[in-house]
Amino acid sequence: MKALAWAPACILGVIFVVLLSTRQHAESHLGAGVAGMARGSACATMPRMAGQPRMVNMRTSARKHGRWLENMGKGAAALGLAGSMALGNPSLATEFDVLDAAGPTNGYIMDDAPVLQKGSEKKMNEELGYLDVGKGYKLNVVTVRKLEESSDAEALGEKMLEKWNKDKSTSGVLVLVAKGYEAALVGGDKFMAAVGDEAAGSISQDTVSYFASQGRPNQGVSEGVKRITAIINGEADPGPPQLKEYKRERTYKTKEEVEASKGASIQVVGALLLIAFVVPMLQYAGYVQRD
Repeated sequence: MKALAWAPACILGVIFVVLLSTRQHAESHLGAGVAGMARGSACATMPRMAGQPRMVNMRTSARKHGRWLENMGKGAAALGLAGSMALGNPSLATEFDVLDAAGPTNGYIMDDAPVLQKGSEKKMNEELGYLDVGKGYKLNVVTVRKLEESSDAEALGEKMLEKWNKDKSTSGVLVLVAKGYEAALVGGDKFMAAVGDEAAGSISQDTVSYFASQGRPNQGVSEGVKRITAIINGEADPGPPQLKEYKRERTYKTKEEVEASKGASIQVVGALLLIAFVVPMLQYAGYVQRD
């Protein structure tokens, strides 16, 4: 499908070349004709006034014809450039590009979204190659910008599992849909038994989908592959990222707290007033008794 998408741009480019060649051919013939007429006019004994208007008209017509061809050529070139930019833009990649593919485009990976870094793809291909050759389990990674036909990421994964693998029982597909941060891990019976249903759900949702929602899809896929290979190799599962929970503290008082503080304030004020009146009276009473 990607190859067919370039066809309109190629056709427009051919049209531009043909028009440009036609313009150059016409200009060459015009130059030869004008030169011949000029030589004939110089050798003639009759005045030049009789032939001059015809030469001027031919030059004017030739200029108009040349400008028309030039404008047509520029238009065709602009359309060809626009078509190649629009049709070849990776951001326009859809699910159909994946469905039409005979297999992954880079080792075990088909990054059609695209969201993966080249260094990460290389490292993942090394891990997946060892998993395939050393352990007998094959895992393909697929990223797509959005879904057009499949209902969800799991449905797309099932299609690719069926199309790309002869032995589906030991094969799996990790899918990430960039739009919506949807992820899924599907596989055959032996593959899913080796990974585990609970771990498969955690890998797709708590790792791949989570990092994608945080704007880090490359890290999500890389960490997902790392968890899958670790589990199948018999190593400890690194687990999902540790999510830090931030406790938001209140900066205001509740109604009960306000009422309680009011009661405490009244008690304090009352005690101070009592002291202010009672202490002087006791002192005065003491002075009176001594007298």
